[in-house]
Formats: sequence, structure tokens, C-alpha cells
Amino acid sequence: MFRSAANPIIRLVFGPILLLFYLWDQAAPLPVLAPVFMVLFLTLMPSRPPLNLMVKLLLVVMFVSFGLVFVGGMLLDTPAGYLLFCWSLLFWSFYRSHNDPKDLLSTLMLIVVIIMTVMSKQLQVSIEVLPWLLMVSALKALVLTYLIFFIFPGNDEDIHPDEIQENSSSTHMGVILLKATAMTIVLIALIGLGSSQSMLIAITIGSMIRLADPEDHQSFKQNRLVTTAVGILFTFPVMLAFAFGLPTWVVIGLALFSGIQLACFAIRRQCPQSIYQLLFTNFVVLVYQIISHLESDALSAQLVRLVSISIAVLIGTLLLNLLHQDPQPSTEKTDEAN
Repeated sequence: MFRSAANPIIRLVFGPILLLFYLWDQAAPLPVLAPVFMVLFLTLMPSRPPLNLMVKLLLVVMFVSFGLVFVGGMLLDTPAGYLLFCWSLLFWSFYRSHNDPKDLLSTLMLIVVIIMTVMSKQLQVSIEVLPWLLMVSALKALVLTYLIFFIFPGNDEDIHPDEIQENSSSTHMGVILLKATAMTIVLIALIGLGSSQSMLIAITIGSMIRLADPEDHQSFKQNRLVTTAVGILFTFPVMLAFAFGLPTWVVIGLALFSGIQLACFAIRRQCPQSIYQLLFTNFVVLVYQIISHLESDALSAQLVRLVSISIAVLIGTLLLNLLHQDPQPSTEKTDEAN
């Protein structure tokens, strides 16, 4: 209906943020889930999805919400079995993302494994409520994603797809094994430390290492490090407004303004799709964590989040360095040496 070149940015900023504040105002359980799902759907679908694709997405969400979480719930009482189950899902997720960066199932599996593990092992929340909670949240996000494409139509041409190497899954099987193992160890360590930011740190690290490394690994690493770290600064206006007790409509306005500036920042830096998704996933989660604290401790809580996400960025960068494989010397250079 409202055609504009800025529609892709408006969709990604207004949709999840307004949904987040509405669910928070209604005291919905885990109100951040539906906005995060909406960010995933909007970043994975640069144009209006056809109805048959929406049905497929709904089936994928049902499989992840009920199938995987049900099996995980059965294995909760057997630590070794649950650990192997989570490791297998992480391996499958990284394997699929190496083949196709836009694969929705791999992204959902990564998010669900993190949420399921942190909620059940650290927060001691009954896993029985998680399937319905995930399903309802994803269904809200799907419906609103489809509607917002009608209200603000247009293709997203500013965000470029991620570059991947050919046959990356078959040639880098060892890297995928190491990624799944490293992510499992990170989850165990975060839960063991009892960090209040376990979910945010794990999602940040998982998103940073999810894809196969392109040819230019150095630029790949620096781009993720800089954009992820700088993206945190865009939540400061929201944090200050909420800490000083400004009206809710002012906080919402600043969140929308900051989100638009974040999108412009990502476009100026020519961020690939995975970085774009990571920036807005973190932005939505951080805004939720800001408004979920009382005004009196909002500033100190924000400092804790800054330290936490800084640690996540450093760990993600370290893993990218450890997992990077130097290219093999060419045959011509070997022949010349001989």
C-alpha cells in the first residue's frame, strides 16, 4: 500500500519493535520470542513470500517446536543423552547453514537449542510449556510478517547475500564438527557460571560462527567484529530514556529511531545478510532486556549487558580464528618450488 524505497527498513524496524512493546505491555510470557522470530523471517525473505512458502515455514516451525523440543524433554533426565542430542542438532544446524546461508531450519534449530537449554538447565523452567510458547510466538511472527509485506511492499535490494565457498560442507566437515563442539562447550560454561545473559551471549556467538568462511577470511572476521560491537551503541538512547523514566511513547520512538539508524549503518557498511540478521536480533533482545528492568537498575543492567556482549564478540572472534583454515598452496607454486 505505502510504496517507498525505505519500506524494507521500515518493515524490519517497525514490525519487531512495535510487536515487542505490545507483548511486553500485555505481560505475555517471554515477549521477546515473537519479535526475534519476526526478525529472522524478514531478514531471510527479502520480498513478499507466497502462501505456499508460508505453509512450509509453518510446518518447519511445528517440527522444531514440537518434534525437537519433545525429544529434548524426554532426554532431560539423562545428561549424556541430552548433551549428545544438543550437539547433534548444532552439528546439523551448522552443516545446513554451510550449504545454504538462508536455510530457515538451521537458524531455527540454533535458536531453539539455545533457548531450550538455557530455560531448562539454568532457569529451571518446565520444558512442557516451551513447544506451545514457541509455536504461538512463531505463528504471530509469520502472520505479522505476511501482513507487513502488504502494508509496506517492496524488495530489499540493499542487503547482499552471504558469500560462501562451493562444496563447503563436504570440504570443511572438520570445521563443522569443531563448531558444534565449541558451541556445546560455550553453552555448558555459560550455564555453569549462571550468567544472566547466557541466552544473549550464546545467540551472538552462534550467529557469528554459523556460516562457512568465505575466501577473504580477514575481512569476514573484521566485518563481524566491528558491526556486532558498534551495533550495541544504538541501544544507548533507549536505555537512557527508560532509565530516566520518560513516557513509554518516548521510549518507543527512540527505539524506532535507533533501529532505523542501525539499518542505515548496516547498509553503509554493505553488511551481508547474516550480519544484518545478527545486528537486529541483538538489538531486539537488548531493547527487551532494557525495558524488562526497573528504572533504578537499568543503567547498571545495561553495563552488565555491554560486558556480556563484549565477551560474546571476543569469544566469537576467537572461534573464527581457531576454526579458520588457511588455503592450501596451489599446485603451480609447489611445482615452482620443486
